[in-house]
Amino acid sequence: MITRRTLLATAGGLVLAGGAVLAGDSPSREGAVLLPPPSGGDDTAALNAALLAGAGGTIRGPHDARYQVSAPLVVHSGTTLIMSGCTVTLLADSACNLLTNAAVTAGGRDRDITVIGGTWVRAEGVGGAGVHLHTLRWRRVDRLALKGLAVETASDKYAISLGDVTDTTVTRIRFAVHSDGVHIQGPAARTRISGLRGATGDDTVAITPRDWQAYDDVRGTVTDTLIEDVSVASLAALVKVLGGSPGTAALRTTVRNVTGLAGNNVIWVGDDTAEWRTLGGRVDDLVVEQVSAGTLPDRGGVVHINGTSVGRVHIRGMRVDSRGPNQPLVQVAPLRPATVEALTVEDVEVAQLNAAPLLYADANARIRRLLVDRVTVGATSTSTAMTRIAGSVEDLTLRAVTMTASGDSYVLDLPGWATAAAVRRAALSGVRIVGDGGGLVSATAATHTLPRLDVADVRTVGAPWLVDLNTATELQLSTVDIEKATGGVAKVRRSGAAVIRGDGLRSTPGSRGVAIAPGGSVVSYVLDLAVDVSELVRADGSRATNTNAHLSCGTGPVRCAGLTWQHLQTGATY
Repeated sequence: MITRRTLLATAGGLVLAGGAVLAGDSPSREGAVLLPPPSGGDDTAALNAALLAGAGGTIRGPHDARYQVSAPLVVHSGTTLIMSGCTVTLLADSACNLLTNAAVTAGGRDRDITVIGGTWVRAEGVGGAGVHLHTLRWRRVDRLALKGLAVETASDKYAISLGDVTDTTVTRIRFAVHSDGVHIQGPAARTRISGLRGATGDDTVAITPRDWQAYDDVRGTVTDTLIEDVSVASLAALVKVLGGSPGTAALRTTVRNVTGLAGNNVIWVGDDTAEWRTLGGRVDDLVVEQVSAGTLPDRGGVVHINGTSVGRVHIRGMRVDSRGPNQPLVQVAPLRPATVEALTVEDVEVAQLNAAPLLYADANARIRRLLVDRVTVGATSTSTAMTRIAGSVEDLTLRAVTMTASGDSYVLDLPGWATAAAVRRAALSGVRIVGDGGGLVSATAATHTLPRLDVADVRTVGAPWLVDLNTATELQLSTVDIEKATGGVAKVRRSGAAVIRGDGLRSTPGSRGVAIAPGGSVVSYVLDLAVDVSELVRADGSRATNTNAHLSCGTGPVRCAGLTWQHLQTGATY
């Protein structure tokens, strides 16, 4: 079992980061105030006096200095604090933050604060309550920059807590911390977080426009956040984006280049069930790209959307090089019935899908527009679906999909147990399936809804049936090749009613074409559909290619006029 203690103990071996100052970070030494050397005791008063004396300028700590403090160090507006090579430890029983800005206690706002380097340590047993449990706490600051820090905490809450901030940069941070790494509360605008390494005992980066009651000292909408280059081992999510409560939101967030290991889901979007302050807020314009992080076994997937007020989410560039987790890679599972306005998942490569699908929308999920584009699945386990819809989708587009399938694996599946599953319109194009079972689409419950299914530029090899339906569905075909199939276009179950239209169909010679259970029905307007026309519903103008030599119309292309099948070449009727 992986615990916080073992995770933090190994953090130093995971990365080399923190404390180093790169060229361009450090201002000139000329005119800088030098902090006093460590006293060997409590350095709080001496350090705060120096921080006040050097306020508005550059302040440096002596290299290899090891300070101990028992109250917050306070940085003032216009100050650059350079602590490269220094260690500052907050002593046990201090019950406070380690580093803050002046506005935290004095009120007003601060501006233009930069902290460079240093190892900032919250010792075992510091204690405290509420917001004083955070280590580096920043409030009401414009243009804050934290660069090249290492933060270590043995207990308590957030390592870096940001709230009511604008134009903030947090970069090249090494964590070995008990709780969250970087935690943003609203209001916050234009925050850039990058270059995170190490290990966190809770979420590595969290956006919470509102927080739990004990930590809810500031609140508001969080906008224009960029989180990138994250490679951390976390016991929770690597990135969590919440909307807060109704009236707050997380808007225009980009998360990219995420690797490492997550304790549950790599990216968590939406709500936190802990209390009302973190439920029901809006998340919109979220982009997640270039993610290849893993998860602990059976603990989560890549993107988990559980919010009840989610707008547009765009996920691209996922890579899963080994066997996929036993959880969906992308899961939409609202805490109660809720609508996602638009979800795009594109440019995905998965070595193998196990029992869980690549994308899953549960029974509470309502998605207005769902686009899945440019997906490659190297292999599947039996009965795995690439896309599984147990809720409802208004408009679904699947395109440019390549899948090697095993057993009963489908590109799109409405599971039989999800009796209210519905896809109002589905369009599949540019799909290639090779395997020994399954097919393109499965909707096998009589209560499923799939009224319109457009299939274009599709090739299947070894799939028994293109579609398996128990629904009233109009199936539009265009340039469809079905190879090495024992079945053909459609398996229609007892409550199914399929109307097949289009052209450009090519199927395996001698295949059955359709299989219709008692009570089911098929009408064909596709001349290339090779089938025993005695199994079809006779509809004026319908067409097919008859394969039953015992019928009086003979084999070959036929058209229905009234209730009579007539051969298009010989004129013979049935």
